[in-house]
Amino acid sequence: MELTGRRTEVDRIAALAVLPRESAMVVVGDPGSGRSSVLDAVSHRVSIPVVRLGVNGSEARWPMSGVTSLFTALDDPRASAHIARLVRNVDEGLAAAHDFLDAVHALTLPPTLVLIDDLDRMDAESQELIAFLAGRLAGTALRLVATVRRVPSNGPLTSLPTLRLEPLAQDEALVLAREMAPEEANDGVLAVLAHETGGNPGALREQIGALRREQLVGTEPLVLPLRPTPTTAAAAALVLEAAAGRDLDVLARLALVPTARLAGWDRDAVDDLVGAGLATLRGQSIAVRDPLVRSALYWSMPAKDRREAHTELAADAAAHDDRSAVWHSSFVEHTPDAVALLTAAKSYAAESDSHAAVALTERALHVGTGSEVEHAALLSVTEVLLGHRLLSYAARYLAAIKPFAELRDEVRRLRLQYSVQYLSGDAVHADELMVPVRSDDAEESDALAGLLAMVASFRAEAWELDQARDLLHRAELFEDRASQHTAEILATARQLVAAVDGTLPPDAELHEGLAAQKLLAMSDPALLLLSHALSLAERYRSARRVFALVLARANDTAPVWLEAARYLSAENEVRSGNFRQALRAIDVWESGSAVVERLREPSRAIAIAWRHFAEGRSADALDVIDHCLRQRTTSRLWGATAKLYALRGRVLLLDGRLEEAASSLEAADAIGRSLRNPAVLRHLGDLVEAYARLDRIDDARNITARLAADHHARPSRWGALVLARSVALIADEGTKDASKRRALEVFQPADSQFERARTFAALAAVGTPADRARLGAAAAAAYEAAGLRRPLVTPAPTVAMPTLGGVVGSGPFSGAVRSGVLLSATTPGTPGTPRSAPDASAVLTSLTAEERAVVQKVTEGYRNREIASSLYMSQRTVELRLTQIYRKVGARSRSHLVALLT
Repeated sequence: MELTGRRTEVDRIAALAVLPRESAMVVVGDPGSGRSSVLDAVSHRVSIPVVRLGVNGSEARWPMSGVTSLFTALDDPRASAHIARLVRNVDEGLAAAHDFLDAVHALTLPPTLVLIDDLDRMDAESQELIAFLAGRLAGTALRLVATVRRVPSNGPLTSLPTLRLEPLAQDEALVLAREMAPEEANDGVLAVLAHETGGNPGALREQIGALRREQLVGTEPLVLPLRPTPTTAAAAALVLEAAAGRDLDVLARLALVPTARLAGWDRDAVDDLVGAGLATLRGQSIAVRDPLVRSALYWSMPAKDRREAHTELAADAAAHDDRSAVWHSSFVEHTPDAVALLTAAKSYAAESDSHAAVALTERALHVGTGSEVEHAALLSVTEVLLGHRLLSYAARYLAAIKPFAELRDEVRRLRLQYSVQYLSGDAVHADELMVPVRSDDAEESDALAGLLAMVASFRAEAWELDQARDLLHRAELFEDRASQHTAEILATARQLVAAVDGTLPPDAELHEGLAAQKLLAMSDPALLLLSHALSLAERYRSARRVFALVLARANDTAPVWLEAARYLSAENEVRSGNFRQALRAIDVWESGSAVVERLREPSRAIAIAWRHFAEGRSADALDVIDHCLRQRTTSRLWGATAKLYALRGRVLLLDGRLEEAASSLEAADAIGRSLRNPAVLRHLGDLVEAYARLDRIDDARNITARLAADHHARPSRWGALVLARSVALIADEGTKDASKRRALEVFQPADSQFERARTFAALAAVGTPADRARLGAAAAAAYEAAGLRRPLVTPAPTVAMPTLGGVVGSGPFSGAVRSGVLLSATTPGTPGTPRSAPDASAVLTSLTAEERAVVQKVTEGYRNREIASSLYMSQRTVELRLTQIYRKVGARSRSHLVALLT
């Protein structure tokens, strides 16, 4: 299993094992950062012998104990003979160092990777000798990697290359927390832990183990800051030790509040703390930078002193920082004001300070009484969190809110509950709406109509069109009292249902012909429903225009709608076959999204997997899809699951893995069988092709008949193109030529280049040897025109599809190309079989100057970010160069690339 969050570091260390020369590296990391786990992962990655050396800190008082352990671990019978002489000459300084170096040179070892964990816990003499050796490894066959907590500026390790294990990003820490915690753990609680442990894996593991079950599942609030664990204390001690001499009293008082207004604090002391990296400024707010340091300082203060400090700080903050005053007062008042805490939390959430919002909300839950007034205030906090698309937090606090007696508040609660369920990829059952509700109040009627319309759109997305229509029919009872916003949502929800069903009216009949003035007056949710409906109806240009309206007013749009607009815009480009624009849209979506990445969300998984596929990384695409499918259960949206299986089937089909492709496509078909509009899921054409290439012609004909019936009932441009291709694949000898001509002639200039390429490639797969090269070349040109980011080739006779790149399994097409010349029909090859490793000198000759420069940096152990900086290019350009290099060389990974070239 891959080590979460440390892939780049493991890759860089593993690269040492295949370098053509001996090398050394020092890995620096705080307590709990995962130094030992990184070495474990490296030891399982490399192919050369590994010597793993753990350090017993109790032996540090014995001179040369570390060197003795090293020689004992080396697999050479002569190693032990040198130990006594080295121990005897330990006091001879430089002479002893050269004796040590000579002793290592005298050993006869194969290329060996030596991994030393906690070198800084060894005795001082061994540290100096091993550091001396690390700088002079030539001729020893050793590659040496040692981990330490710190590298003193005047120590012997300063001259060696270092690799710093930075704290995990919050999304990586959350993924790790999910792996560590029991399955029943609340995702919002894990998100809090991921932040409060500062991305430190060791501290995170200890905190998960320290929580009571009730806290872990979310039925009891958390006490923040978290109480320090041994790893927290050790990591904080290192930070505070380095800050000796600064005004830590101010830092300790600052640790008593999640965040505070700068006014009222000693500006000189604050500037000093910020300059030392102990505090961070965000606008006019200041906070302790490291949550582990805050935890250690907060809980190291005696309870009496903490209470007195809270009292003093509450009085100081009353005049200029009412939110901090509310926080401090909650620790000194006999009856803390939970509603005031939640009101402050809402304002923090509105300012995108989610961590302060969470701290005050947890405090409110801890001191509150659970009254309906408090629950209404908590509902307001949850609405803001959802608006910023913080789903884990929103779901956590929704679970703490009981149903309201007031209909208006209950509708708000249900709206949030259903929204969180849908955005998390869960099915929205909305059982509460099965009971008819009537209201004479205009505001309540408007809220009910909006709720019914929202759930109807969710049902339409799940392809449950009958239920969606029923909900919209029930909303008609309240429509005459609906606000303009709700009326827009009702109208666009009906249009979405029609689009899924393949019956959306023409643009001229929608919102006054999609007039700009009409669209500009519509709300963001209504515009998103409309643009998505247009995309499903294959009106990609109109959809692109409406999406642009939402994205253009980004400053006034809630993050949740921006996130949806970016994703749906990317999906629109994928559906249109405009791969270049689709890749750009996905890049914009990811770079502009501040939410924690969750591959369990099908929308994100599909987009990321599609990008991997489009850029030639089929294995990565399948990994993402399979990871998401493993997380899905019967409570999840079946429509999203069907999309995952359909994409999986397409990747496998174009990778030449026909049996697996047919199995995935059959799963998608079983789930989406009730959907009568074939242009939505778009899997039937792939299934026909898989069956035809497997010689299951009867099955292919049955699916083609279904496709034809559905297409004639709900015609679409995509359906016409794919139906013509499917008919050509199942045609008998008497009609084959005419069917092939029809499949090619049906295309118009504005049609999808990707579908054009698919048709050329499918006909090449079942065509005669004479047709194969011609159609394969046409497929390659069409794929390139579609915007796939690599060259294409003609299929060999045993290959059913043209390939992208020479490595089958890392791209969605099988085959080979050399020096830009298409291979003849006699070239051997089978899908899924990579080429034999090329000669290194020939490979380097085939690379461009830019690619050779990137390769040189890779062999030197540089990470992508460092390569980009040193070669003055963007990190994205480096990634694209590596993709091209992998294709040319036939490499499966970074370490494999280095191995092939050395």
